[in-house]
Amino acid sequence: MENLRNSNAWTKVYEYLRDGIIKGTYSPGERINERETAKLVGVSRTPTREALKVLEYEGFVNNITKKGAVVKKYSLEELDVIHRMLTRLESLAVKMAVPRLSKDDIALLEKINRRLKGLASERRYIDYFVLSFEFHFFFPRATGSRELLETISQLRKRAFRFHYGHLMQVHNSGQYTKDHQDIIDALKGKTKNKPEKLMEAHIERTRKAIWDYYRMFGF
Repeated sequence: MENLRNSNAWTKVYEYLRDGIIKGTYSPGERINERETAKLVGVSRTPTREALKVLEYEGFVNNITKKGAVVKKYSLEELDVIHRMLTRLESLAVKMAVPRLSKDDIALLEKINRRLKGLASERRYIDYFVLSFEFHFFFPRATGSRELLETISQLRKRAFRFHYGHLMQVHNSGQYTKDHQDIIDALKGKTKNKPEKLMEAHIERTRKAIWDYYRMFGF
């Protein structure tokens, strides 16, 4: 029972800090006060430390000697590399997954995409991005490769907070859900396009949009 309480405690801190970093409550380079965070969430410092270790592993924070945990700063070039890696890895995931996908799998992808359109129209952006992750994670999960899924997951989490800022300003959800539908149509054999190439183009669109956004508005 004690282990269960501790597990729930660090998860609460993790979600609190992760959401704060994504939404900009905590700025890049800002120190996260361990004692204050524990008090705000209503837990002890032990699960707070555990949450910070996970956030460091996922690229949200850095642990700096004599300073503690600070929100990680990424340069625009580093963020660009993350997206280039995602382009290659997610394309590979789609290619590997295609022979394993059933009609039910493709129907589920369509259901996810319809829901994404609804969330975008309601401006429920956090929910939109969480569900968008499910669309993208569907393919590496289907490959059966744990290594591929974990690598893609970590890269997407690192880029997430930048996506959120971009989404609030200029994200074209109509275009992005159309990209998803194009991938689904290719999986159904409705077009001659290769679904892995469509995924490459989809993520490349995001990379260029993020690059243009931060060059225009600052990083």
